[in-house]
Amino acid sequence: MNKLLAAALLVVSPLALAASQYDKPGYVTKVEDGRLWVFAEGSKELAQFEQHGEPAISVSRIGEGPEGMTLRGPSAEVVEAYLAK
Repeated sequence: MNKLLAAALLVVSPLALAASQYDKPGYVTKVEDGRLWVFAEGSKELAQFEQHGEPAISVSRIGEGPEGMTLRGPSAEVVEAYLAK
């Protein structure tokens, strides 16, 4: 039984760690340096961020994120759509 539980935790744990408490349906968030990055789920911008870090071009909304965080994203459209959810 302990082996089964350990195997289940190995499968579930990486998935649980990947999600942010600020995610909304259709959007993935990442907290970095006290800023909340927002990406459309499955977007090329998200993949690039995960591989290379902060993009060269981004949009910031100072203090508009949860808990007063600065909200950042690859475009105004993505940030505005996230805020509207």
